[in-house]
Amino acid sequence: MVAFPIVKLAALAVRQISKPLANRLKAKAKNSHFFRTYVCMPPAQFYHWVEVNVKMRMLNLGKPHEVPKLNETMAIELGADLLGEATIFMVAVLTLTAEYVRTSRNEKAKLAATEDRFKTLENDIEDLRFVVDKQNAELLHLTRMYHSVDDRLVKLEPKKK
Repeated sequence: MVAFPIVKLAALAVRQISKPLANRLKAKAKNSHFFRTYVCMPPAQFYHWVEVNVKMRMLNLGKPHEVPKLNETMAIELGADLLGEATIFMVAVLTLTAEYVRTSRNEKAKLAATEDRFKTLENDIEDLRFVVDKQNAELLHLTRMYHSVDDRLVKLEPKKK
């Protein structure tokens, strides 16, 4: 039970660390040519395209023929924001998954312990049944012996007149 609060605190710490990590990734993405070109801009342009299409359809303006691309600065900013949010989301997903796996393991252990207890109780009950059956057989045998001895005594007693 002591591990429970520690695990919760560790999960909270990981989530809190994910925000500065996301901000650092954003800064790195803005400064690195590779991140700008291949990691930030394509998802940002796709997100922009989807957003424009959805808004046009929601406003009943029809399907746009051609969505203008974002300029490089806006695409990098949007892509960096998407990367940061994706990082925070992934950390949250990993934390929840780890907590689920930990809880599942604990539940399985509890279930196995309970099952072992029930099997032990069943074995004890079976042993007690065997002892009771054995004692019943011995009691029946002693009762028969008693009646046999009693019958012999009755035959040996002199008859009273």
